[in-house]
Amino acid sequence: MYYRHTGMLPAALRPAVLTIVLCLPLFGGCQEADTLVRELRNKFNKVVKPKTPFEQKDGLTIRTCSLYVTANPNSEVIRRLPSETPVRLLNRIGEYYRVRTRDGREGYLEEKVVGGEEIIIKTQQLRRSIEGLPPQAEGITKSRANFRLDPGREQQVIEVLPPGKRFEVFERHVTLRPTSDQAPQESVPIDDTAEDAKKDVWYKVKMEDGRVGFIYTYNMRLVPPDEIARAVPFMRMVAWKTVNVIDDQDLGAKNNYIVAYAPIGKDAGCDYTRLYLMAWSSRLKRRVINWQLGLKGILPITSFQFEGKPGFSVRYLHPAGNNKLVLASFVFAGGKVRKVSEEEIPNPSKIH
Repeated sequence: MYYRHTGMLPAALRPAVLTIVLCLPLFGGCQEADTLVRELRNKFNKVVKPKTPFEQKDGLTIRTCSLYVTANPNSEVIRRLPSETPVRLLNRIGEYYRVRTRDGREGYLEEKVVGGEEIIIKTQQLRRSIEGLPPQAEGITKSRANFRLDPGREQQVIEVLPPGKRFEVFERHVTLRPTSDQAPQESVPIDDTAEDAKKDVWYKVKMEDGRVGFIYTYNMRLVPPDEIARAVPFMRMVAWKTVNVIDDQDLGAKNNYIVAYAPIGKDAGCDYTRLYLMAWSSRLKRRVINWQLGLKGILPITSFQFEGKPGFSVRYLHPAGNNKLVLASFVFAGGKVRKVSEEEIPNPSKIH
């Protein structure tokens, strides 16, 4: 009596097989030997289970990755695939998928670089969410940073970005920090600009390869243009936007900026608390602050025009409560800023 198995014998069964091999000459096919064989068969059936057939489906690369000839990172690279490349998942081999691209090429991708239908839908939603929206700032990762499709320490990490990765900032999002009995995935110190101790601050960003997601504020820093990078005492720059461009006869084109600031080391309960208009003075040959406004502002700051004059629109918390916002629009003309409209709008966020 024997049991045929074409693959390698599982390690868990080797002691039992050795016992039978040693005991069979002693027992000579007796009942004890049959009992040992039955026990071996039961153990074998538990360990060696039939695999569930792989169900082919569509996937999407969630970052730039290599398509390999075999399921081995040391094998030949067929080609580099950009992020958000559609692929057909044909089979799974260990931690790799065998895939087919739309142009018919087949190869292997690491499982961790491929997303399914849920990732595809979320990626498309994020891309649409910033359509027509101007960047609010530019930034760079100052340390290794988790890139996620949703804000929050408990959300799936799509990629760990290296230091020095550049991106555009579009919105600021706040989540409640996990309680002490929850295991946070973002095991980093709390920055003094990271707002209140009970909150985490995230920025919705667009990477250079077009992906949109969220980065924790501690792991990044904003990089404003040198011409407006001067420090404002006890304040930190949150966003900036070009309002218009003027021509200096001696120095050429110069930008006028609207710049948003928030206090350092304090939870303001909003995205920023003060706006400055930093305008270029052709007479002084430098940029000066010729207008400012205190408000509980909410990003984004958008472009606005009124009667052919350039301007900007901002949203801020309604004085009567945080369940509503005020949308106010301003124009900049003749070296002065003037409000031209104001209306109440719903507040989509429950926490700032």
